[in-house]
Amino acid sequence: MKVRGGLLLQFAVSAVLLGLLARKVPLRDAGAAFARIRPATIAASLALSLVAYWGRARRWSVLLARAGVALPTARSYCLTLVGTFYGLVTPGRVGEFARVLHIGLPRSRTLPSVVWDRVADVVLLEVMAIPAFVLVPAWRGALLGIYLAMVAVTVAGVVLLDQPAATRALARAWPAAAGRLAQWEAGSGGVLRSRAFASSLLYGVFFYAFGYASAWVLLRDLAPHVSPLLMLGFPVIPLLGNLPIAFGGLGLREQVSAAVFGQFGAGAATGTVFSLLWFLTATLLPGIVGLLLTPWARVERLETVRPEARP
Repeated sequence: MKVRGGLLLQFAVSAVLLGLLARKVPLRDAGAAFARIRPATIAASLALSLVAYWGRARRWSVLLARAGVALPTARSYCLTLVGTFYGLVTPGRVGEFARVLHIGLPRSRTLPSVVWDRVADVVLLEVMAIPAFVLVPAWRGALLGIYLAMVAVTVAGVVLLDQPAATRALARAWPAAAGRLAQWEAGSGGVLRSRAFASSLLYGVFFYAFGYASAWVLLRDLAPHVSPLLMLGFPVIPLLGNLPIAFGGLGLREQVSAAVFGQFGAGAATGTVFSLLWFLTATLLPGIVGLLLTPWARVERLETVRPEARP
């Protein structure tokens, strides 16, 4: 009942945010922005997004290999897209973790890899957002405050995930979960200082390089004369727009995008349409591809490799 209540609350937040956006953004302006997008642009943006997901797939394979699990990149790619679909229909995109259900191995062995996969995403977005707040003074208001709060939470979370001492302290405080926490410590402790995590960040850079190229293709049609500094806001939109207060980020992501575009005179309507189209080509359509690949995605048997030595 609590889970259902949380979902209903997030649906309500999304509805309110979309309602406020509809009052602020004239439908005529939004329609004019949509009319500027060519079908070839949507196709190019989707193609770049699908290339980008190769970086995420390799990142997950590398993190699994640290735990001694050899997941081929092709299978990892399929499961990454499957996870993207699951993330569409769950709050905060936590459904992406469910891709481990398609691997026939104990969750204690595979779950840390998807958690650290998400950590790498958040760390990269937070780092890439720094130039936006340094170079654009207008973004140093409420957005900056939310960003700094997220960074603080990330730092605390990474310490808890990576440090065995923190996990053991939590086990002492919560004896009922001591067994599970010990399993978690075995798979997660020391990841932050590992070669696998460093590699995962590099593959994450690949993902975002092509992902932002996908976004730039959309921006070129929607606002061809806008300042290139607007691209600094690309990391801010998914970082703040995916906070788990709205269902799937719907409404919140569009609010953030409208605010970012408004700072550069591109208009809230253009920002809203950009956010919806970027969601379409970077998340929704790849997620549907993942849904179609689901019958072939399950991995029954995997080779094992020598786990990376702990630092």
